[in-house]
Amino acid sequence: MPSQMGKTMVQISLEGGRRDLARSGLADAALTMLERGLRAVDPGEAVRRSVRREGATLWAGRREYRLEGRKVLLLAAGKAAGGMAAALEEILDGWIGGGLVTVPAGVIVPPLSVPVREAGHPLPDEASRSCAEEVARLLQGAKSEDLVLVALSGGASALWSLPASGLCLADLRETTRLLLESGAAIEEINSVRKHLDLLKGGGVPLLAPEARFVGLILSDVVGDHLETVASGPTMPDPSCFADAWGILERRQILDRVPSAVRARLAAGLSGKLPETPKADHPVLARVENLCVGSAQEAVAAILRAAQEQGFAAACLTSTLQGEASQVGLVLGNILREEALHGRPLPCPCALLAAGETTVRITGKGRGGRNLELGLCAASRLAGLDGVLLASLASDGMDGNSGAAGAVVDGESWRSAVAAGLDPGGLLAENDSLAFFQAVGGLLRTGPTGTNVNDFSLLLAR
Repeated sequence: MPSQMGKTMVQISLEGGRRDLARSGLADAALTMLERGLRAVDPGEAVRRSVRREGATLWAGRREYRLEGRKVLLLAAGKAAGGMAAALEEILDGWIGGGLVTVPAGVIVPPLSVPVREAGHPLPDEASRSCAEEVARLLQGAKSEDLVLVALSGGASALWSLPASGLCLADLRETTRLLLESGAAIEEINSVRKHLDLLKGGGVPLLAPEARFVGLILSDVVGDHLETVASGPTMPDPSCFADAWGILERRQILDRVPSAVRARLAAGLSGKLPETPKADHPVLARVENLCVGSAQEAVAAILRAAQEQGFAAACLTSTLQGEASQVGLVLGNILREEALHGRPLPCPCALLAAGETTVRITGKGRGGRNLELGLCAASRLAGLDGVLLASLASDGMDGNSGAAGAVVDGESWRSAVAAGLDPGGLLAENDSLAFFQAVGGLLRTGPTGTNVNDFSLLLAR
C-alpha cells in the first residue's frame, strides 16, 4: 500500500465572503470541486502512476533500469519538487545515492534524504544560481553506468539559473522581469531563457553525456508541451536564437534588456554560438522523458465532483489562454448566457475553463491572473442571481496578491461601486487585490505543493 508521504491535502478558504454569498451554497460547491481537482494532481501520486520498482529493477514508463552497480542521483526542482522527490525516495527505498531538491520559499517539503534548498521565484536569485551550480557539480561526476532522475514542475526555470558565458545573474533576472511585465506567454519566456541559461533547453544531459537520464515532468503549460515545462532541462529544444530575438522584438523590450543579453543572442544569430540541442542530438538518445501528470487529471476530477453535487458539467476548454481581463469578460458573458437563457447546459450547471492567461503590467498595484480575470467577469454578472465564478491558481500563488484566486457573483461589482471604488481604475493599475479586499471573495490555500494550470469554474443554479 503506497504511503501518504507528501500527499496533497489542500483546503481552500474563502476570505471576506458576504453572508448572502455564503448562504447561496454556490461558494461551498465551487470550493469542494476545486479541492477535488487539486487532490487529483498530487505530485507523489503522479510519480507513482509512472514509476515502480521490483527488486533491483526500476520501471519508468515502459523502460526498465537495472539498479545494481549504478549510482542513482535525484534532482528535483519546482513547486511540486518535494512531493515528487518524496515519492521517488519511497519507491527506490535506499537506492538513491545523492542529489538536490529545490523549491520556492514557503513550500512545505516532506522529510527527505537528499538536501533541500529554497531559491527565488518568479525571479531567480543568488540561491537559484547556487543550486544550479550544485546540480552541475553533481552531474559532472556522473559516469556511464549512473542513472539520473530529474523531477521537474512549474517554477523550476527560476529555481535553477546558471547564466551562459558572458552573462550574469542580474542579466537573467532583468530579462525575466521584463518578459513577465510585457505579458509574454510562458512559451515565449522560456524560449528566451533557453538561450541564456546552461541548464535549460536540453542543457542538463550535456553536463553528463555518458549517464542515463529519466525526466519526470508534471506539466503546468497549456497543451502539455514538455519542452516548455521548467524551460525543458532534459528536453530537445525546437526553438533557436532567432526565435528568442523575435520574441524580445514582438514584446517591444529588445532595446531594454541588458546589452549582454542582446550581444549573446546576436552572436547566436550569426552562428558564432551553437544552437541548443535538437531532437537528433546523440546525447538526448540516452534520455527518457515522461509526462507524469497535467491539468487533465484535475479537469476530470472537478467535473466528477460537480456531477456528484447534482450539476450538469462540461469543460469549455483545457487550453485557455489570452489576456486575463479579456478572458474574464468572455467567461462572464458565457455565465450570463447561462443565467438568462439556460445555455449551453440546463441549470444547475458547472462549466470549467482550464489554462493560463497573462497580464500585461502597466500599473503598480497588487493582483494576479485569476484576480484580474474575476474582476472583469464581475462586470458581466452584475445584478444576476444564482451565479458564481471562481478562478484559482493551482499552485496557490496568484501573482503578487498573496491569494490563490477569487470568487465573484452578481453582487460583487455592485458592492464595489457602492463602496466608492472605481473598478476600471483598479484594473488600469493592476490592483485587482484592492477590489477583492473591499468586496470579499479572496481564495487562499497557501503553497499547494503542486502546479498544473489555473482553473476558472462557472456555476449557475
